[in-house]
Amino acid sequence: MVGKDEMWVQAYTAALPANMNKCLTVWSHMEGPVAGRYSHSQITECQEAGLWPSWDDLKDEVDAFFSPQSEREWAWAQMQRMTQGAQPIETFLNNFTAMKQARKVSNGYAFSILVKAIKPEIVKEVFIMGVDEGDFDSLKKWP
Repeated sequence: MVGKDEMWVQAYTAALPANMNKCLTVWSHMEGPVAGRYSHSQITECQEAGLWPSWDDLKDEVDAFFSPQSEREWAWAQMQRMTQGAQPIETFLNNFTAMKQARKVSNGYAFSILVKAIKPEIVKEVFIMGVDEGDFDSLKKWP
């Protein structure tokens, strides 16, 4: 995590008594396309669940997500490059799920990457069938 954000949150802990406020402060200061999608999916998941990570859990989660580690970085690169192509959807989802688990990506974030990687006609059918946006587990069971 960026040092200045961590120092800011520590300095204003009294002004941010709830875990929700601390999380929103950190996630809203993230910059870049990867961090933006990550923070959006985390905010959505926490709002829906009504549960927000503690300050220590948030630091660990952000550090783990953005710190370079060989196997996790490889899985991340694979997820970013994956496309369904001619693969059956079941095979593609199994491979994608393996990369998701290796990278330890949240369901909402995985869903946003997956929608870009599968064939548009399948994405359309998934939404017509009523799978909620961000519900990776339902999408995984869909075919």
